[in-house]
Amino acid sequence: MPQLIYTVQPGDTLSGIARLYGSTVQAIININNIVNPNLIYPGEVLLIPVEDESNPVSPPGGLIYTVQPGDTLYTISLLFGVGLQFLVALNNIPSPSQIYPGQKIVLPEGTVNPFQPIEPGIIRYSILPGDTIYRIALRFGSTVQSILNSNPGLNPQRLVPGQVITISIPANAVAIYRGNPSKRMVALTFDATYGDNQTTRLLQILRDNNIRATFFMSGIWPLNYPSPAAAIAAAGHEIGNHSLTHPHMTQIPLTEVINQIVRTGALIKNIIGISPYLFRPPFGEYNQLILNTVAARGYLTIMWTVDSLDWKNPGVDQIINRVVNNTVPGAIILMHQAATQTPDALPTIISRLRQQGYSFGTVTQVLDP
Repeated sequence: MPQLIYTVQPGDTLSGIARLYGSTVQAIININNIVNPNLIYPGEVLLIPVEDESNPVSPPGGLIYTVQPGDTLYTISLLFGVGLQFLVALNNIPSPSQIYPGQKIVLPEGTVNPFQPIEPGIIRYSILPGDTIYRIALRFGSTVQSILNSNPGLNPQRLVPGQVITISIPANAVAIYRGNPSKRMVALTFDATYGDNQTTRLLQILRDNNIRATFFMSGIWPLNYPSPAAAIAAAGHEIGNHSLTHPHMTQIPLTEVINQIVRTGALIKNIIGISPYLFRPPFGEYNQLILNTVAARGYLTIMWTVDSLDWKNPGVDQIINRVVNNTVPGAIILMHQAATQTPDALPTIISRLRQQGYSFGTVTQVLDP
C-alpha cells in the first residue's frame, strides 16, 4: 500500500485526514506510533496509508509527497535522493519550475523517507581510527554494555573505521560547550548558511596546516552550493546540522524545529553522502525542550567555548587576540565561513595556538576522553 507524506494543517484531526485520503484512523496511528490520537499539531509530518483512487498512482511500496510552500522539484529530488529528470518523467510534469503547494508528487519504490518515524534517541555513528567501545561510550554519555546490546554481533576488539554503529543517548539532553578539558586539543568550527564566500581559502589554509575542522551547515547552504559542500566533506572535515533556514528556534513551533532538523539532515546526506549527528542551534538559542527534541532525532547539541565574533568583522588582530587569549584545553572555537576577515586571521591563530602546545581536531575528536 502506498504511503502519503502529509503535513498537518490547522484544524486537522486524524479522523478528518483519514476520510480525506481514504485511510483509517487506526492505520495512521499504527504507522506513526501515535500515543495520543487527540494530539496532533500543525506542521507535524505524518505517513498516511492510502487506497483512495483519487490519489496519484504510486508503485508498490512507493511514496506520495505533498508539495509544501517554498518547495521546488529540485529540493524535493535532493530531499528524497531521487533524480530530478526521473521525477519529471514519473509524474508527467510539463515544467519542473511549475509545481504548487498541495500538489502530489509520486516517489519510486525504495525511496528513503526522511520523515519516517524513528526510534528516538539513537545516534548512527561512524567509527573513527583509534576508537574503542569504552571511549565511544564515554564520549556520548553511554555505557559499553548499552552499545554492545544495541549492536548484536559487534566485536569490540575488531572495530573497523567507517563501520556504522548505533548509540543510545540520554533523553534529558545537555548542550556541550567544551570538549575534554584534560586534552590540549581544540576544535575549529565554521558555521555555513549564506554564500560561498571564503570556503576555498579556508579549505586551503586547513589543508596547508593538516587540520580537520567541523563545519555546521544550514540546509540551504549545500542546497545552493553543492560543490563547496562536497569539497568540505572530501577534505575529511566533519559535518554538522545547523537547521534549514537559520531561524530563531525558540520562536518557532516544535514541529517546525523537527522539520528544520529532518530536512537539513536529509539534504546533507543526499548531497554530500554524510549523515550528521552534531547539531548547532542558530544564534546559539535553545531551551530544554529543543535539546530533548534534537536528542530524540539522534543529535548532540554543540555550542562553543570561544566566540571569535568574526561575523562582526572587528579587524583581523581583534579576531586573533580574542581567540588566542580565550582558548583553553578542549575549546570549541566558533567562526563563520562567510566572514571576510577570518581567512586572514586563521593562519596566525593556528600558529600561536600551536606555539602554546595545542593540537587541532574535529568536535568529535575534542570530545574524546
